[in-house]
Amino acid sequence: MSDAAALADWLPKFKSWTESSMPLFKVGKAKQAFGSYPWFTTEGDPFVRLEMPASKARFGLVTTGGYSIEGVQEPFQPGPSFDDKVPEIRSIPFDVDRTKLRIDHIGYDHRFAKEDINVNLPLDRISELAEAGEIGSVARETQVVMGLQPNVAPLIREAIPTLIDSLVADDIDAVLLVPS
Repeated sequence: MSDAAALADWLPKFKSWTESSMPLFKVGKAKQAFGSYPWFTTEGDPFVRLEMPASKARFGLVTTGGYSIEGVQEPFQPGPSFDDKVPEIRSIPFDVDRTKLRIDHIGYDHRFAKEDINVNLPLDRISELAEAGEIGSVARETQVVMGLQPNVAPLIREAIPTLIDSLVADDIDAVLLVPS
């Protein structure tokens, strides 16, 4: 089944879930609401074998950590989006001053990321791999998406193709996906 067909099957389930869950969200019971979330699934393997040694490949980094640059970028909307709004994608330069990064995402415990940003935004670790020759090179920028997106339809239809276009434009061979 294609993503489009799977999405057509999923959307009525999502609508029903949204209607039954909104009262729970309004009284602060997000955990209970997400307990019945209709997870989107599709068939097939989303991964492709890298056709070159990692030491020759250009790597990109994508995180759903909801990071933005203080004083440079507007904060992400911190809470979930239940409508058809397309999730924003932010680009953060690899050489960004780490002290300027802020986490706008409210859906996970920030404690460990604040202790070491590399927990879910491994800029230093991937740079070290490139310096050591373990990977060929690193994209100029990392791509950041707000991870709390219950409505996957605009993500699949618009945000992911935009993200892919950006990675292709930077000649990326492989991507490290870091969910938060």
